[in-house]
Amino acid sequence: MTLKTSKRIVWIGITWCFASIFIGFGVGQLTQDVGYQTLHDEASDRLLSSIHRVRGELNAYHYLPFLLTQNEDVIQQLTSPRDSTDENLAAKVSRYLEQTNLVAGASGLFIVNRAGLTVAYSNWRDQQHLAPDEFADLPLFQLAEKGEEGRFYENSPDKRAYYYLSAPIYNRSDFVGAAIVRIELSSLLSESDTLPDELFTVSDDTQHIFMASNEQWLERSLDRIAEPSYLSLTNGVRAQLWTLNQQRYIAHQVRLDDLGWTFTTLISARLNERFASLIGAITMAGLWILGVILLFLRERRLKHLSQRETRAVLARNEEQQRSIIGNTEVGLLTLNTQGEIGFLNSKAAQQFNLPLSQAIGQKLNDLLLDVEPDSALGKGLMQLHLPQFSPIIGAEAKGVSHGQAPFPALISLRDMHHSEDNAFLVTVVDISRRKQLEQALLDANESLEHKVKERTQALEMAQQELIQTSKMAALGRMSTAIVHELNQPLTAMRTYIAISKQLLHDPELVKENLTLLDDLTQRMAIITSQLKTFAYKKPEQLQAVNLQTAINQCAIVWRARLEEDNISLTTTGLQSNHNVLADNARMEQILVNLIGNACDALQDQSNKQIYVHSEQNDLKSLTITIEDNGPGIPESQREHLFEPFYTTKPMGQGLGLGLSIVAAIVRDLQGSIYVDASPYGGARFILTLPSTDTN
Repeated sequence: MTLKTSKRIVWIGITWCFASIFIGFGVGQLTQDVGYQTLHDEASDRLLSSIHRVRGELNAYHYLPFLLTQNEDVIQQLTSPRDSTDENLAAKVSRYLEQTNLVAGASGLFIVNRAGLTVAYSNWRDQQHLAPDEFADLPLFQLAEKGEEGRFYENSPDKRAYYYLSAPIYNRSDFVGAAIVRIELSSLLSESDTLPDELFTVSDDTQHIFMASNEQWLERSLDRIAEPSYLSLTNGVRAQLWTLNQQRYIAHQVRLDDLGWTFTTLISARLNERFASLIGAITMAGLWILGVILLFLRERRLKHLSQRETRAVLARNEEQQRSIIGNTEVGLLTLNTQGEIGFLNSKAAQQFNLPLSQAIGQKLNDLLLDVEPDSALGKGLMQLHLPQFSPIIGAEAKGVSHGQAPFPALISLRDMHHSEDNAFLVTVVDISRRKQLEQALLDANESLEHKVKERTQALEMAQQELIQTSKMAALGRMSTAIVHELNQPLTAMRTYIAISKQLLHDPELVKENLTLLDDLTQRMAIITSQLKTFAYKKPEQLQAVNLQTAINQCAIVWRARLEEDNISLTTTGLQSNHNVLADNARMEQILVNLIGNACDALQDQSNKQIYVHSEQNDLKSLTITIEDNGPGIPESQREHLFEPFYTTKPMGQGLGLGLSIVAAIVRDLQGSIYVDASPYGGARFILTLPSTDTN
């Protein structure tokens, strides 16, 4: 019991450990999922904030083009003839643009005439870097020509990313040029505009990054920074994860259709994953600690229960021992190492018919009859004082009952471990009643055996009578068929003999009648040959019979019938090494019967086909299938086909022994045969016979 309990505790502990790991892992995953949801929401908020800041910075420059269009010096410069342009006026306009740009903080302010040539710009001090027709072909200038506000984003591998704003300049109602503001996107947001741990990128439709919190990402492709993966959260959100420098980030992206830019915000998931791992580990450790506490409390409770139960059991045992010794129906004695009785209960005193005072001090040997020294009980009584004493259980002996007949008893002898004087306990069970019952049972068994023997003999006689009756019934069916089959040729023979007597003067007619008589005798020989084959004894030695040769011999036998009835015999799968373990006569008998039955079945068919197929299953068996396209055999008749004298043909066309002969031969050859429906419409006979390889 202790071993089973220990194993149970071990298994419970192992199960608890695995459950703790599973629950801890699940809690960690749940915590991580909730953290991912929070980070996803935070990333969404940060993304909206980034979009708001970028739009705000861009909108801060929205007024500049319109401000420049209102300057009179700008209009005057654009309306003056090109060859008469005042240099002081151009310098004044350029300084105006420079001062305005210093206040606005744009990358450059430009004044373009109606031909698309730049006539003034804020960065006039580095004039060598400016192409005069730089804005002539840009869409923002074309929009200005149409009188519309223009916005244009430019980003090429060799240049910085710029955002342009334009506004048309009119002299009264005539278009004279355009004011253009250039904004460098990489420096659009200052460090004060972003959070310290904020990571974001702004890319165009070619995934080219032109604005980012990390300067190393500028001028790079978005898909080369990290390869995103996706994670389905429990709230139904499909979060995007980026891995940068072996650290995972929650990413949130959105594309602004008006700008054609994609904003991406990244938030590190490291703290969330660490927190989730910590929560999982704490849960796991807590469950382990809880398991240890529960195990400690359980063991403590079991210990207290065991102590209480032990005390209670000891008390009950003492009480039961006193009660058993005084009131038990089994005789109890105690012996010392000399075999002398030190105590006996009332049942033992009653069994031996001795008062307690006379029994004390007597040896147990004096109270038992015919105890052989070599018996187990005799040896046990002689070894009471020796260390090699072994307990004795259920030894039969005869007890001396003073003044009465001896009684049969079962004696058990064992030492009392808790006794201080090395006493031995003897139990004496009176088995007189059991012996009486055993004798009665022995008598009943002898009577029953006699009755069973008589009944068995009666059953054997009944079985012999039943077998004889079956034989007579089979003989009756056989004789009826034989009489019917032989009656017609005998009648014909008598007729032909009578006619021959009348025609003795005409030898030719007599010869014709004798030929007919010979045919009739051949028919009768065929009928009787079936009976001979039915009783044929299988040969002792079997040999390899080539299946192809056997089928050819069968075809020779039925050649006339096949040609006369226009029946086609087709063989498939037949190989030269297909050999069955049989004998030639019986193998040909099987094939002749089955093919003959197929010919009979095709009597009323128009297109008559018989198929023979051979297939080698393995090195030990061969399957032969014979089927036709006749009307087939009803399923209700198939189970009786192989019974003797059972036939589906009209009376006078067969004895019903053909298939029973085939089945008997197949059984003798350790094979099997069964009938089934053919896919061609007729019957299919499938034989499985042992094969042998003569190669």
